[in-house]
Amino acid sequence: MSIKYQFYRFMCNVTFGKVKDFYKMKKAKYKLSNNKLSQKTLPDCMSYEYNRKSGEQIRNDYVFNEQLNGLILSTQLNKLKELDLKRKIREGKKVRVCFLIDEISRFTANSVYHNMLNHPIFEPFLLLINQLDGNFDKNENAWDLHLKSFNLLKSQGYKVYNGYDDNKNIIPIETFNPDIIFTTAPYLDYHNTTLTNIYLNANYLVCYLPYHFGTVNNYDYHYNNRRIASCWKNFVSSREDYKEFLKYSKYCGTNTVLTGYPKLDAYTKPIEDCKIPDKINNGKPIIIYAPHHSIRDKWEPVNLSTFHIYYKYFLDLAKNNPNINFVLKPHPTLVVKVVEQCIMSKDEYQQYINTWDSLPNGLYVYDGEYIDLFRRSDLLIQDSGSFIGEWLPTDKPCIYLVNPERNQETFMDGFSIIGRKILEKYYLAHNQEEINNYFKMIMFDKQDPQKEDRIKIKNSIYVNIGCAGKKIVEYLETTLRN
Repeated sequence: MSIKYQFYRFMCNVTFGKVKDFYKMKKAKYKLSNNKLSQKTLPDCMSYEYNRKSGEQIRNDYVFNEQLNGLILSTQLNKLKELDLKRKIREGKKVRVCFLIDEISRFTANSVYHNMLNHPIFEPFLLLINQLDGNFDKNENAWDLHLKSFNLLKSQGYKVYNGYDDNKNIIPIETFNPDIIFTTAPYLDYHNTTLTNIYLNANYLVCYLPYHFGTVNNYDYHYNNRRIASCWKNFVSSREDYKEFLKYSKYCGTNTVLTGYPKLDAYTKPIEDCKIPDKINNGKPIIIYAPHHSIRDKWEPVNLSTFHIYYKYFLDLAKNNPNINFVLKPHPTLVVKVVEQCIMSKDEYQQYINTWDSLPNGLYVYDGEYIDLFRRSDLLIQDSGSFIGEWLPTDKPCIYLVNPERNQETFMDGFSIIGRKILEKYYLAHNQEEINNYFKMIMFDKQDPQKEDRIKIKNSIYVNIGCAGKKIVEYLETTLRN
């Protein structure tokens, strides 16, 4: 029996006893509060508060079982891999860090990547896969989008590898010899992708950095997710998320680190360094129309998209306001959804983009790094999820398109605590008349009565804007050098 294996068994036995005692203590401590909770009349299960209390009760009633045993084993496996990396660093070798991207808009770790470039112990690279790779042969759009994203990342100077060979077969991750993998999607090993066994692999450590700034109400997905709980480090974006993991998650947030949201680091560079396409760099006001992909989504909280309702309206709005620049910034997978929902064919969608792009004041943007564009723009019109939180630091107004096909009384229940706080200070439009009224108020009357309230919310929510990527790299270096 190897020394490494003996050590592993020893650590598991030690941890078994400690964790078992810990949960006995927690269960005794919360026994009274559990009894009180069970007697309450809970609100509808869509409610964020219900989800939170449900998660709390699950944790308080947690017993030592196979699931917890698996979590302990993964924690000890991560510790052994961490020791291996420390040895590698002592030998003067670099740590290969793979940023796994399944969709270009989900690449939130660009500032982490750039802080690792020329670093004495880290060697970063990007690996582009696709969450729809199981449908490549059936869905030509998915493969075309993948190649387009790959070429865009290369043109931006990233060291990026294609995760597939010429026959569209996935290349095993081990081929690229990563020591650490950053992933933004905890569902890859059960989604449509053929990629599996990311989180419990003996060859590398996994860091989870969410692709979104959490605004949608999906409590178990975010806080009680076994894949997130079993990864090495879980970097969270806000104080609210950090509190939820530690106080209400059944896994107690044992691997959680509060660092901030790296995608927002671009907000602190000088405004004169923010680059936008020459076509709209003409001094005219800039409006971004950002439609989400979730057309008629089966899961109610993310049935957000109104593109099928308003796409003609916004094209006409751009045509009728030649003194304003209009930018079309759709979600990358919107084309897949419009084809699936028989709203447009692929050719018709491309014609829509071409028409928008051909306007003297129109531009189609696909780029995944859009913070510069946000900062140089005057208004965002959207029905997205992540953009709710990513736009707020601009201090500029946002018209949010409320899906009229949704139950309007429960619409806000689909958002997290943070999402609701922000949306209440945006301008919620339920129909074309309200869009017109808000558009006139903001762009022509130059009024924004919600601005001061938005600034207050911004100051209470965000941490480490401008240096979140640097904080993550410093944390990893300190951990691996100690």
